[in-house]
Amino acid sequence: MRGEYFISGLSNRRIKAVLPEKTGGQVGRILKRLRLHGLIKKIGRTYKYYLTELGQRAVLVALKLKEHLIVPGLAAASP
Repeated sequence: MRGEYFISGLSNRRIKAVLPEKTGGQVGRILKRLRLHGLIKKIGRTYKYYLTELGQRAVLVALKLKEHLIVPGLAAASP
């Protein structure tokens, strides 16, 4: 959900910069899985991907779950 990805798209190189513990092959497989599930789409003749409408909804739901369930649950569990 980073703003720069909405403007200029995702690429293996950009994601690898954010996730330095992943190799280029691992990031490539992640991108392939996201594409097969219809969450991102490849822009023709480039190495860029953009979130589809389904992908945007999935990210929004994940952020809401984190905000409303996971973070309050962790706060209640800590002494």
